[in-house]
This record gives sequence, C-alpha cells and structure tokens, in this order.
Amino acid sequence: MSQKTNTPAEPDWLSPANDRKTPYTDAELDRFAMDFIAMNRDVPVWRNLIAKVGEQEAIAVARQRLAARDPRSLLILTPVGRVN
Repeated sequence: MSQKTNTPAEPDWLSPANDRKTPYTDAELDRFAMDFIAMNRDVPVWRNLIAKVGEQEAIAVARQRLAARDPRSLLILTPVGRVN
C-alpha cells in the first residue's frame, strides 16, 4: 500500500508568493558585491578591473550592477508622468 505525501511540486524558494517585496538593503548589496568579487577574482575581466581601479572600486561597480538587476531597486526607478 503506497502512502500519499503532501510535498509541493516546487520548492518554496521558487514560489512567487515568497518573492521579495522590498529592495535589497545597502548591507545586503555590499555583501553580495564582496562575495561576487571573491568568487570571480580569477575571471580575467574582474581581475583586470581590480588591477586597474582597485578592489574597493571594483566592489562598487559590482554593487551598482547587482542593484540595477533588482526590479525593486530605487536606483532604477523611473518616474511616470510629469516631473516638476
């Protein structure tokens, strides 16, 4: 006799109901950027950028690019309608 399990078809992290409702915080973006640079330190593009502008500026570039990918980021917010 087989037992029926109540497991969802997809994991919780794939459910749209669990999507973020707010932009990432500055601390989260800083952590993401530092981790991104650490993981990609040997990729030629990032290695060259770090050599050219330094690690802190490379982290700032990564942070800006990660923030721009967040659909709720205030950095990419564009007004609709008249701007006075």
